[in-house]
Amino acid sequence: MFHRFKLVTVGAALLAVPGVAQGQTAVGQIDIGTTVIGACGLGTPTSTVIDLQDLTGPDGELDPAKTGNSVLGTTTIPDAWCNGPHSIAFESTAMTLQRAVPYAQPSYMARRVTFDAKLVGWGPITVTSRPRNDNDRTTIGFSQAMAAPGAGLLMEVSNLETLSLANTETPGLMLEHGNYLGTVTITLAAN
Repeated sequence: MFHRFKLVTVGAALLAVPGVAQGQTAVGQIDIGTTVIGACGLGTPTSTVIDLQDLTGPDGELDPAKTGNSVLGTTTIPDAWCNGPHSIAFESTAMTLQRAVPYAQPSYMARRVTFDAKLVGWGPITVTSRPRNDNDRTTIGFSQAMAAPGAGLLMEVSNLETLSLANTETPGLMLEHGNYLGTVTITLAAN
């Protein structure tokens, strides 16, 4: 009999333990949490090469039709987004003659061409780069999330000009023949 009394007492004590639900309805809440890390995405451009065709005018100098603000080439970069504070960097290099030339650059000739590269569609601003040296860089920070509208970011190339040996914009220089190549690199980075 004493053993039964012990079991009843232990059973009653277990029912009175804090944290154990009693009665006909018992409710327990479980919180589910996670962390979303800051991230950015940038799709592949619709065109990874913008071919500006022959740059020379009838006198061997830069074609005057290519020196104004008219857009000469474009590409669209889809799926551009950042889910929080971030920065966008726009880095460019001037178009440079790609062949080795066995003589010094004459003062009346150019082997480098600068241009305006404009990135349209990233929030309220247009990011512009005009390379004169290698790896000219513009970086802008934003305190909020952003995504490019519709089709994505639009990059436009316009306003070409020849560069002297000292990388100074100098109209009237004759272009040396050959292929020219410049680059534009867009980097989105979460802060």
